[in-house]
Amino acid sequence: MTLVFYDTETTGTNTGFDQILQFAAIQTDTEFNEIDKFNIRCRLLPYIAPSPGAMRVTGVTVSQITDPSLPSYYQMVTRVREKLLEWQPATFLGYNSLWFDEHLLRQAFYKNLFPPYLTNTNGNCRTDTMRAVQAASLHMPNSVAVPLDANGKPTFKLDHVAPANGYNHELAHDALDDVRATIHIARLLDDKAPDIWSTFMRFSNKAAVTEYLSEETVIALSDFFFGRPYSWHVTRIGENANYHGEQYVFNLGFNPDDLERLSAGDLVSRMASRPKPVRSVRSNAAPFLMPGEEAPRVASTWSVGFEELERRTVRLREDDGLCQRLVAAFEATRTEREPSIHVEEKIYDGFSDYEDYKRMETFHQSRWKERASIVSTFDDPRLRELGMRVIHTERPEVLKPELRSQYDVEVAERLVGKNGTVPWLTLPEAIQQIEDLIAVAEGTDRGFLQEHREYLAERLETAQTHLTK
Repeated sequence: MTLVFYDTETTGTNTGFDQILQFAAIQTDTEFNEIDKFNIRCRLLPYIAPSPGAMRVTGVTVSQITDPSLPSYYQMVTRVREKLLEWQPATFLGYNSLWFDEHLLRQAFYKNLFPPYLTNTNGNCRTDTMRAVQAASLHMPNSVAVPLDANGKPTFKLDHVAPANGYNHELAHDALDDVRATIHIARLLDDKAPDIWSTFMRFSNKAAVTEYLSEETVIALSDFFFGRPYSWHVTRIGENANYHGEQYVFNLGFNPDDLERLSAGDLVSRMASRPKPVRSVRSNAAPFLMPGEEAPRVASTWSVGFEELERRTVRLREDDGLCQRLVAAFEATRTEREPSIHVEEKIYDGFSDYEDYKRMETFHQSRWKERASIVSTFDDPRLRELGMRVIHTERPEVLKPELRSQYDVEVAERLVGKNGTVPWLTLPEAIQQIEDLIAVAEGTDRGFLQEHREYLAERLETAQTHLTK
């Protein structure tokens, strides 16, 4: 199986509502030798207001996001998918990809009527190089240089970590160069912290995570929250009955005998407080798992003593009833996610059925003037909404005049923010943000921002004019 390192540059950091502007990927063998590469940019979607801060960081100009020679978003996503399918099966990885790029990629497929879970289905696996760097900083702190930010705190940002470890990252925030920087870090980890790297490669497979949690007794689970490391000795006590990719582990810093004595209500209350007696582990999210004997010194559970940790593990493994009570109490603390009215936020509301997936294939293979009728046959209402959006964005002339006018108005309302508070960036908000940046900018930076400000203002005027017709 090959490795596919990838990165995205985007209109902002809102993974549900921003878009990818550049996608780059390099396919390598397991020794990081380049086999193939892919790099593509696209135009801005007509209903997206780009974040001024993001444009400033990436240096993307107005002429780039409006360049008519570039492919459209739909065309880019189609080509990205074709290339990734050509490379599979593979292990997909980026830098902070699990919490950012992965969601943007899934949204890109979902919004363009492709199956969204390419990177962890059909024999593919996924992991995250940044999480491997964090694990190395805990278990082998001298293997990778972790720089400090302006406040003197460790920072794991790629444009800080790569230069600190010998990579010339002058082109930071260009997707292809960020991919090369990520490969540099991966090669360094494989050389300086081979056990950490091999562990992350092993646990890129979700079945391997589930197997490890089931077979091992005392396990070291570590993670980073807001830049700070945490670690616990844990043992598996069950799984989410509705989603087998989520495992439940017990924090062995707690004595299970004490929790057994609690009433059902008190046990739920204890689960809701910190530190948590039970935690969840997603098998497809590159968890930090090591043998209990190799837990880092930051693990608070070392104070219990390893012999007592093993006793508590045996206690739990021999009492299914207690484990079930603990799982039930933990699940009782969870609140149901409020359903969203926005189709972008419905991506995880369930899977489309097989017949709809067949219709999706037919959609992409058909002529544009036939696609609206195909969209109307989808059983999944999300696909009907997204399909009409794709057609209106790509080939509005194939729609009936009244339908095209309706979607034109919806785009204008979306950009203006006519419906009040919305989860995406509107043009008025973007203009306010860029004016704040211009107020303190100097030199070429000021000119760059001013050009973007004029572009945003023109788009706002056009949208407002459209709404007054």
